[in-house]
Order: sequence, then structure tokens, then C-alpha cells
Amino acid sequence: MNSLHAVPIRECGEPLVDLRREGGLLWGPPPERPETEPDYLWMRRGVYERLLRVQASLPAGLRLRLYEGLRSLEIQRWLFEEEKRRVAQTHPQLTAQQVHERATLLVSPIVHWDGTPNIPPHSTGGAVDLELVDPEGRVIDFGMEVKDWVDVASEFCETRHAGLAPAAQANRLLLCEAMEAQGFANYVREWWHYSYGDRYWAARRGEPHAIYAPVERPMSP
Repeated sequence: MNSLHAVPIRECGEPLVDLRREGGLLWGPPPERPETEPDYLWMRRGVYERLLRVQASLPAGLRLRLYEGLRSLEIQRWLFEEEKRRVAQTHPQLTAQQVHERATLLVSPIVHWDGTPNIPPHSTGGAVDLELVDPEGRVIDFGMEVKDWVDVASEFCETRHAGLAPAAQANRLLLCEAMEAQGFANYVREWWHYSYGDRYWAARRGEPHAIYAPVERPMSP
């Protein structure tokens, strides 16, 4: 277990908000599979408020579009198993443990290889996957769209991948700079993934502890 998983968490009690009720930001269809629909537009209030400030700082004509916010542990488990399957098919020479570890580069597991529990960032309500769209609602050039992450080499997903065309490189950095200016931490292996308040954020930003623990979407009355 690396030092990231040793970062303490002191839950601050901040509530989740539903983007469908709050408004102010765009969002796309439920990602990955229909079962994500109940959760993906929820996030911590502090995350939502910071995203509004990010959007206000963007060049004229550009808007944030949420791909995914909160993710259930059931979907997280499914995503990790799917990523392990892809890794095993692409790298048949790897051992089971190596497959597990390589899969963690793009999908956070629920349980580490040694059997200890993990806290995936999206389960805290502090992580968001985002794109920028133009006035017609089209995703600007990032070299790929978020939904294509399963179809490209993992290194192509890196925020500062050296093989990007200039326009895609500039757009990834534009998003990164706007998000980090509002306190978010970018996961460097995924240009679209940002978090606030979780363990990764605490480690990247030099905070003494995380402020968001795992949380579940409020059940409908």
C-alpha cells in the first residue's frame, strides 16, 4: 500500500447536490451503462460551487460538461473488472497481480491486491470527469473524448501526453489550468479527471488530510 492510501480522512459533513436540480452546468448522457444514471449527476456542494467558478473563468463560448460525478461501488467494481479483462487481453504475459496493478492506472479498485479496502475517488462525491464544449455543444479537440478511454492506449489519456497534436495539448492544459486555479487536483493519467477533498487531492495539494469520505446518494422519498 503506498502513501496515498495512508492519507487520513476527516469527513467534513458537506452534503451532495444534484446537478439536475442545481443547474448552471451542462451534462451528457449516463456514462458506461444505464445503471449509472441515478448517481452520475451528484457531487459535493463544494465541488459544484468550484465548478461554477471554473466555468466563469473560461474563454468566451466554452462551457464545462460533466461526464460523471458520483459513482456507486457496484459500478466501480464492474469498471475495474472490465479494465482487468482488457489489460489481460492486451498483455497476456502479465501475472494476475500485475494485471491488477496495471488496471489501477485508469480505474480505482474497491479492494487492493492485498485484500485491504480502497476508497475510489468517485465514491466520495469529490471527483468529476469533465469535457469542454463549444457554443454548439461539441466537445473541443482533446485528441479524444472521455468515452473513448477504453479504445486508446492508456498513455494517450495522460494530461501531458507527448504525442498530442498542438491543439489537443493546448486544450488539455486549458482545462487543467482552469480547474487547478480553483483548487482541484488533476489525476495526471486522465486529462478529464479532477478531484477536490479526496485523498488524491490532499496528497497533490499538500493538505494534511482528506475531507471527503465515501458517501451515498440520498434515497428518493
